[in-house]
Amino acid sequence: MKPDALAALERPARLRAELELKKLAAFKAHVDAAQGRVDASRAAMAQSYAAEAPLSVAEARMANAQAARAARELTRADRELRQIEPRFRQMQKQAAREFGRAEALADLHQRAVRAARKAAE
Repeated sequence: MKPDALAALERPARLRAELELKKLAAFKAHVDAAQGRVDASRAAMAQSYAAEAPLSVAEARMANAQAARAARELTRADRELRQIEPRFRQMQKQAAREFGRAEALADLHQRAVRAARKAAE
């Protein structure tokens, strides 16, 4: 294939790869935020069970209510993370595929340029 034709194919492939990588980065921020919520909920639960001082009945009820709220938040955050992870994995594969395609076309373009130079000599 001619170097010019390969260069013409490489440019849109690079643009598609860049677009996929940008989409992946944006979605990764969403995944990181969800993971942060899971971690924060786990820390809140651990903190609610970490009290070593004896509690009065009212304090025990309050601690139990806080632990229950932290457990609900952890369940919700964990569910959200599990729901978005498959889409994130799919987006990673798509970005890798587009990047690989662009790299392959760049390599073919470079080989075609070298072959054209060699043929011209």
